[in-house]
Amino acid sequence: MLPLATHKPLTTLALTAGAAALSLFGAVAPAGAAATGASGQAAPATVRSGYVDGRVVSSLPLTIRAAATTNSAALGSYPPGAIVHLSCKVNGQTVDGNPRWYKLYDRTGWLAARYVANLGTVPWC
Repeated sequence: MLPLATHKPLTTLALTAGAAALSLFGAVAPAGAAATGASGQAAPATVRSGYVDGRVVSSLPLTIRAAATTNSAALGSYPPGAIVHLSCKVNGQTVDGNPRWYKLYDRTGWLAARYVANLGTVPWC
């Protein structure tokens, strides 16, 4: 068996070549994106340029709010199971034990994270 020092140049070359190939084919997620899901399996390709996909997991329509609180104006709603585009997250009013709120990417408004399964890593605002 070769000493570790002998393998280092080959390992570095292999890692560099692999990263270049992934980058060339668009398989590298943006900085800060999750590489794996909660189960340790590869995360689905849901990180897009500027947003992360999420799925509404409430049993009733989820209200879109003007601010990160249920006391703010209702701006509309999403049905259960809808795919939403999340821009970033903040701490706001706690809803059923969860203080996180997601800012929507493609329209004005906020969703209580308690009722949205993020399908990637959502950055902080």
